[in-house]
Amino acid sequence: MAKTLKGACLCGGVEYEVQDPESFGICHCTRCQRWTGSNLAGVVVDKDNFSFTNGEDLVRRYESEFAPRHFCGNCGSCLYDDLGEKYYVAAGLMRELDLEPSFHLQVAYKAAWDTIGDDAQQFAEGA
Repeated sequence: MAKTLKGACLCGGVEYEVQDPESFGICHCTRCQRWTGSNLAGVVVDKDNFSFTNGEDLVRRYESEFAPRHFCGNCGSCLYDDLGEKYYVAAGLMRELDLEPSFHLQVAYKAAWDTIGDDAQQFAEGA
């Protein structure tokens, strides 16, 4: 049976579903730190397995030299990074997420106060 995760932004205006998540990990890069104020825990999913169930018209896109970032235009909640064929969906918006982290990315750039407290594989600069 397919696993479905549901998520919603802070204001509840944007809601979505993730089908068959592939992995769950944490990015410690400085871009994620600036975007979220901390590291970014995210679920990797095929873009075809991500769908909005409400509020798609509220979604805004920020273009950078790296992955385009999508957020709620009303409350500012980070929603997902578009990695091409995959999305990196913000895990904190999925209240019933029951996965354990399987990786840490960009560990070389983590904040000095950021402590990794699990045994997930760590990559200094990428995977």
